[in-house]
Amino acid sequence: MDKLNMVQLLIVLIAITATAPVAGYNGDDYYFDDYYFNDTETYFNQLILNIYVDETGKALVTGYVDDVNTLPFLKTAEYLYENDTNQLYALTNSLTWKYGDKWAINFTTNADAYYTEYHTIFYLPGDVKLVGIDHPQGLERFVTTSNESLVIDIQGYDIESPTTTIEYQQPLKETDGEEGGGFSFGYLLLIIALSVLTLALIIAIVKMKRREDVRHAEEPQVKEGKIGTTPEMARVMETLTDRERAIVNALLKHNGEMTQADLRYETEIPKSSLTGILRTLERRKIINKKEWGRTNVIELSEWFLSKKVGK
Repeated sequence: MDKLNMVQLLIVLIAITATAPVAGYNGDDYYFDDYYFNDTETYFNQLILNIYVDETGKALVTGYVDDVNTLPFLKTAEYLYENDTNQLYALTNSLTWKYGDKWAINFTTNADAYYTEYHTIFYLPGDVKLVGIDHPQGLERFVTTSNESLVIDIQGYDIESPTTTIEYQQPLKETDGEEGGGFSFGYLLLIIALSVLTLALIIAIVKMKRREDVRHAEEPQVKEGKIGTTPEMARVMETLTDRERAIVNALLKHNGEMTQADLRYETEIPKSSLTGILRTLERRKIINKKEWGRTNVIELSEWFLSKKVGK
């Protein structure tokens, strides 16, 4: 199969995710959120996937998996994986094969895979004939029909290296005359995808614009210039260590204000040591630290800069 380009991948993914709920979604939140982020849990590995298979054997896989490396089919798939959310989107034809007049889906995981929660839902064309389903003990299955699809729901807990095999037959192709009066599900997906993609692009552009505006608004405006050293300042600096004095001199050189990152590069003080030194200088009221988003700005204090120093 020729690999689908990224545009086709995004179109199909947006269409499916906009029109079908992901397993485990209750309308507002994913039901596993509270459990997943419970600090008392020592191990939790989850797999929740929706697998949509079309008439040609191509599969769209969407959902959540904590360890993406346990899925061997991704080696030959076109996929996107979001590390922050553990969300997976994939297109592949390696899950299915045809022998004779039958088709088979073989969804496998690595031999060392272990899931505390395992949930896969397969969506097949509604007119297929189910031949058989094979999966290990400990997994439950539910077969239903929904929205002209045959739905096979397989789930379980504390499962080692689960494998699912589904065999089915597709109906014979209709004649050309009969096909002309029908409407392909693929065309419907394409129409929905294009509509949703347009809306998604507009939303993405607006969000990016807002984030950029916020980022610029939060960027600290570091002052430029140099501050002269008064005798009072010099007397205070004589009580400092070499590294503390290097920090104060760097701040004086840059008009009393620098980002912590710039200060570290200029003084060549290791990051771990710099944090402790800054804390000491802050306790002595020689510097102040301000936070702008994820950026720390270090500035000389009014006490140090004032004429009252040394009195």
